[in-house]
Amino acid sequence: MLGDISDSQNCEFDNNLDSNIQIRLDSSKYDEHTLNDNYEFEEIGKGSFGTVFLARCENSDDKVALKAVKMKRFCLAQRREIKREKSAWMSVSRHPHIVTLISCFKMSTRFCFVSGYVDGQNLTTFLHYNEFLEEAEAKILASQVASAITFIHNKGIIHRDISSNNIMIDRTKGAQLIDFGLCTYERNPRDYCGTVFYSCPEILEEKPYDAYCDWWAFGIVLYEMLIGKTPIEIYLKIFNYIDNMDLTSLIEIAKMAQNAQLQYPKRLSMNAVDMIEDLLQKDPNKRLQEGDIRIHRFFDDVPWPESVHN
Repeated sequence: MLGDISDSQNCEFDNNLDSNIQIRLDSSKYDEHTLNDNYEFEEIGKGSFGTVFLARCENSDDKVALKAVKMKRFCLAQRREIKREKSAWMSVSRHPHIVTLISCFKMSTRFCFVSGYVDGQNLTTFLHYNEFLEEAEAKILASQVASAITFIHNKGIIHRDISSNNIMIDRTKGAQLIDFGLCTYERNPRDYCGTVFYSCPEILEEKPYDAYCDWWAFGIVLYEMLIGKTPIEIYLKIFNYIDNMDLTSLIEIAKMAQNAQLQYPKRLSMNAVDMIEDLLQKDPNKRLQEGDIRIHRFFDDVPWPESVHN
């Protein structure tokens, strides 16, 4: 996706994939099965992070998702990143609005994550076909995502890649947050990662940032839910900027877009506008405090998702 940035180091790739390797899951639910022997695979997503497959059990209705990340030879940094992703994702998997990590294991040329399957599509795709969400529906999904973010932060984790691409909408479970590949336990990191359209001013200006970068991104997602596009997408369209620009140019445009006044349709309530404005404060010290998000007037008539004990 345009605007994706990462702090991953460049390493040599091993391009040889052993297609016949037997994969045994380390979850007790799957101890007696091997994926190759018992599951059929269908590719459902692909990106710089790797490839995601839907795995269907041939003998039951069981479905799981498998993310396969190509192993980089002689790259200790990647191994640390995989270990961090597994640790963080596993620690928050009990939340009802975070996709559950079932297992993580290593093949000869791939790291694999097995997770719960989401019966639906991501928010980006949903908005592409539906334009925007009605405010009542947006409130419900936003409360679910906000609850998940708060839970993640309570575990000492910063997600760093909250975006409409990483929010799935399950037909029965509602919002499901995915992808912990860029998360960190570090306090006040400076490294440059995430998706430009959702990046807070601190990240774009290469300053230290904290967990409130996730709340800025949440504010962008909420705006996108209610309007149909991110503020930067609207800015790019208004000023007729060309597609496929390089990352440096896009970052500079993103900085300019953050100085532009946001536009809101008349159909939005003042509570919705106030919520977005409170989240998208350029000064992180003026951003809506995490403890005040749940009690904001925007969520007054929405039941907060059931709490999960840490």
